[in-house]
Amino acid sequence: MIVLYRRPDDSWADEVQEALDDMVIAYETEVVRDAEAPPDDVPETPALRDDGAVVTGEAALRDHLEELRRLMADWDRFQSDACYVEDDGSIC
Repeated sequence: MIVLYRRPDDSWADEVQEALDDMVIAYETEVVRDAEAPPDDVPETPALRDDGAVVTGEAALRDHLEELRRLMADWDRFQSDACYVEDDGSIC
């Protein structure tokens, strides 16, 4: 499960969360209040925990979001209810 760690009033975190919502990918949001510290392995916010790895920093987050977009595009392509007719006439 992907977890987004974010501060409440962070416009960059808003952008990351919007990108996740647009992908329609499952994730949880952990809001880190000003008086709280994120988990020990999360050096800054916003951050994404995905498959045990923590991704932070604008460039790394943008790269990871792009990787997730490709993953979801592949997932959507192979999860459709479409049936294809092959060149030999066989169908799904």
